[in-house]
Amino acid sequence: MARIKHIAIATNDADGTRDFYTDVIGMKVVRSVEMAKYSGYILSDGYINLAILDFKQDDAAGSERGTAFEGLHHIGIQADPKEGVIEKLTSHGFKPRTDINDALGVKAGRASYKPTHEFKYQGPSGVVIDVSTSGWEGTSD
Repeated sequence: MARIKHIAIATNDADGTRDFYTDVIGMKVVRSVEMAKYSGYILSDGYINLAILDFKQDDAAGSERGTAFEGLHHIGIQADPKEGVIEKLTSHGFKPRTDINDALGVKAGRASYKPTHEFKYQGPSGVVIDVSTSGWEGTSD
């Protein structure tokens, strides 16, 4: 069974959002993130990885969201390739978010692409689904 292992929140106040989830909720900081297209923090409760992301470029956040968007950005599903989650997403009409995948440099079929990388799809209700076969930092099996 595929499991939710990763939740990403877009924010314009990464430090304040981090402080809420660490000081009030009790999560731990796994590491800070400083990339060209986003910065923020990776937190964990030991089971689920929570990414706090401050997007610096609209294309990385998704064209419909942009850098001003704040809120739930995507949910990460860890799935065994044998479960056929990718095939089920496709057969149910959910399309890859090639705009976000391309902006982040993740492309299936690309020489540097590994099947363990996260790959984003458009899910229902505007929520992006991030599929990984290897999981995320700070999560348990």
